[in-house]
Amino acid sequence: MKLRKQLLVVSLITLTLPWVGCQYIGEMEQTLRQGQSDALMAMSKAVSARFGSDREILEELQRLNPPPGSSPVFVHPLNTPPLVDGYQDDWQVAQFAQQSLRGRGGDLRAHVQAGAVNDQLYLLLEILDSNRRYYNPTMASPLEADHINLHFSANTAPDTLLVIYASGQGKLSAGWYTPGGLKVEYQVKGVISETEKGYLVEMQLPLHWGRDGFGVEIADTHREITTTSNFSQQLPPLVMQSPLLSRELAVFSRPGVRLQVASLGARPVAAAGELKTSDSTKMQQRHSLLNWFYFFAVGDDAFPAIDDSQNTGMLDTPEVYAALSSKQPLQQGWYQTGEQRLVRVATPVVDQLGGAEQPLAVVIADQSSDSLARLTSSAFYKLIAYSIVVTFAASVTLILYASWLSFRIRKLSRAAADAISDSGKIADNFPVFKSRDEIGDLSRNYATLLTRLREYTNYLRTLSSKLSHELRTPLAIVKTSLDNLEFENLPASAKVYAERAKEGTTRLSNILNAMSAASRVEQAIGAAEVELIPCDELLNNLKAAYEDVYRHARFRLNIRNEEGPLQLNGSGELLVQMFDKLVDNAADFCPSNGLIELGLYRSQGNLVFTVHNEGPPLPTSMHGQLFDSMVSVRDKTTTAESGQHLGLGLYIVRLIADFHRGEVQCYNLPDNSGVIFEIRLPAA
Repeated sequence: MKLRKQLLVVSLITLTLPWVGCQYIGEMEQTLRQGQSDALMAMSKAVSARFGSDREILEELQRLNPPPGSSPVFVHPLNTPPLVDGYQDDWQVAQFAQQSLRGRGGDLRAHVQAGAVNDQLYLLLEILDSNRRYYNPTMASPLEADHINLHFSANTAPDTLLVIYASGQGKLSAGWYTPGGLKVEYQVKGVISETEKGYLVEMQLPLHWGRDGFGVEIADTHREITTTSNFSQQLPPLVMQSPLLSRELAVFSRPGVRLQVASLGARPVAAAGELKTSDSTKMQQRHSLLNWFYFFAVGDDAFPAIDDSQNTGMLDTPEVYAALSSKQPLQQGWYQTGEQRLVRVATPVVDQLGGAEQPLAVVIADQSSDSLARLTSSAFYKLIAYSIVVTFAASVTLILYASWLSFRIRKLSRAAADAISDSGKIADNFPVFKSRDEIGDLSRNYATLLTRLREYTNYLRTLSSKLSHELRTPLAIVKTSLDNLEFENLPASAKVYAERAKEGTTRLSNILNAMSAASRVEQAIGAAEVELIPCDELLNNLKAAYEDVYRHARFRLNIRNEEGPLQLNGSGELLVQMFDKLVDNAADFCPSNGLIELGLYRSQGNLVFTVHNEGPPLPTSMHGQLFDSMVSVRDKTTTAESGQHLGLGLYIVRLIADFHRGEVQCYNLPDNSGVIFEIRLPAA
């Protein structure tokens, strides 16, 4: 993987910042929730203390609490009056919870729903009775037929017992029970309709009749136990919103907080405040995908769902029952209602004036978490935005930094690759970085290494001249001594050894001469004078001379001057030596009557000289070493006359090409029928 990609991957570590931030926001949300619960608990305790210290409020709470053994009818607040037609369509739309009336054996006898609007009480009774018995004039009294008894307190109603009966489907009849018979009541309106399991009774009557006491009693003449009611001895009051308690709660209300009071039966009897705020509207208007992403990041806790107490008529959550039981009065819980999350706390109300310990009611405070969610979500979105910016900036910075490092490393890599050319020449312009980092140290170490290698190479290049100078005098002494031995009378066996020694000194002398010649060429290169040379004329003259020297080979010229004049600035003497070495090498490997071709053409501002000879191909492994000093590809089993080939000829060719700022290469022909040497020198 490239360095740039590696640093890009490293930059992705910054993406952990949003995760850490989400964890922090989640912890912050938990802390804010606890703080919200504590503040709400303090409010509910303040309301409870206020209610428990006011005599009028305590009396109202005691009035709303049902007597033992009774099941009060809860009155739902209605927005509009329902149509009294004996059908439950209007009630089904409202989705009010039904109250059940059961017989003494626990069997279900009826469902009751009640609502109030404009000081009118509306009742819907769904009575289960498979054997209906209507009133007819032949009966002594409507009490002999199936009927409904409504019981009221004498303080608020004209009388205590109102009998509801009918002669068939349609309108109901109502009358107050007196010892002398039924007294017709015209303020009661109602309709009865039959169902598969019994009949429906829908009626309307004044609301204030049942304020202090209201009981429903269903009389079925075909049962052994003919009556079923919601009370045993004492009448329970109608459970509905108390204006007094609601006014007192409104004093403590604030935006986003809903306060309620529940009676001992967990029925709501007062309410003030709304859960919805401007934060709730903003949360609802926010795109659902943003909300999902927010809850996914910080955690989406699953809370139990609760319904609206105005529809169910109950505040039946664990903290309410715990407060009513006084076992754990300071309870709280989190719930889900629709799309809102709310925290609920409950505090019992006790009679502080009378010193009673049993609660009379429960103060319930609900608050939506939309304000917290908006606060934390706003922090979350800012965190995401900042993280994206930081990640992008870090990625761009690291990519730029990686590009800068890659540029320096590539520059150093290219310089290291070009430090030693194919011909073995060590470059003089190796870059040295001034930076104090590891790459700068590496470039300086490379430069130091190449400097030492260049010094060692120069030492090896001058070694031959030093050796030839140092060995020439001892060799002359040995050769003179061997020449003098020829005039001595030696045994035949000794003459053999003397002859071998003389051949060895001759070969050694040839080696020293060749080494001296290479040294002289190097010295001549340093003192060579440059002039303008017509290379095509030079090759023509050299071809004629080579034909006289190497008669076993055929020579041919291949000169092309279509691209321009074939001239260069150089040393004619050195160029002649270069061609002498190349042609001598070609002639050695060229078979009898083989072809040696001398070529010249112009290409891209260079003059290209070629020497092509037929013969065996070059070993592939020797292409990069052929122009080094003391390297030869000739057969090792050579005669004394051929022992002077030390691999210095092509080395001299490379020296002359370097002097002319050119390069020399060699390669085999595609069919391996010969070898081509190619020299590229700058044209004039």
